[in-house]
Amino acid sequence: MNTTAKPKPRAWLEIHKKVLKLIDSLGSPANRKVLDAPLGPGTMAWELHDLGYAVTGADIDVQQSNNLPAGIVRQKCDLNGPLPFADGSFDLITSLEGIEHVENHFLLLREFGRVLRPGGQLIISTPNICSLEQRLHFLERGTFYRFIRREEIEQKGSGFDHQNLISYVELRQVLDWAGFQIERVEKDRPKWRQVIFLLPLWLFLRANLALQSNKRKAKYLLSETSSNAVLLGGNTIILQAKKTG
Repeated sequence: MNTTAKPKPRAWLEIHKKVLKLIDSLGSPANRKVLDAPLGPGTMAWELHDLGYAVTGADIDVQQSNNLPAGIVRQKCDLNGPLPFADGSFDLITSLEGIEHVENHFLLLREFGRVLRPGGQLIISTPNICSLEQRLHFLERGTFYRFIRREEIEQKGSGFDHQNLISYVELRQVLDWAGFQIERVEKDRPKWRQVIFLLPLWLFLRANLALQSNKRKAKYLLSETSSNAVLLGGNTIILQAKKTG
């Protein structure tokens, strides 16, 4: 019996709670294999292990997850390259707050699609840079994140920070190209100050949406980017997607 305490999640606790609810809706974990990438300290992997999944965790730094139960397989790998798993190895992939740390979104999600069986599920989270709050920050700063100097990358290594944030539409596109179909879009939690103080901007965007043609709505996914999950989301957007074909 492992008496070691579970590590604290590196991502927001609300993300883990919402992801576990999504996983619960997927049915019995019996005889199902899951990949958690990036593994990090292993909080989500441990939760999945307790639920009854056969868990593999992948991360470039596996030392940080040394205290996980022996039943969890830990695989050292760089998510910027090909994953060291055979096609169709997993029934489920969880990837929490990881895609913004890799250099090539397209490669990562193609690899996730490759190692998932047809019909398998991907649950992925990333900072929501399309919320009302973050859109205003972009107007103020002209960027969604700070400038990361080359010296920092050379010292700490690629992936140490949010070097490659991705918008909702871009993430939808990369998922689509990788063979995924979106099933649910969630937020970690509402930010009530955002809801209250930015209500006029929300009303403006909703009114603007109503004036757009169906062709324009489809071209820019306006109905999705103007949804409450995106506009009034908290820090994180969470997508559940199914591998098609």
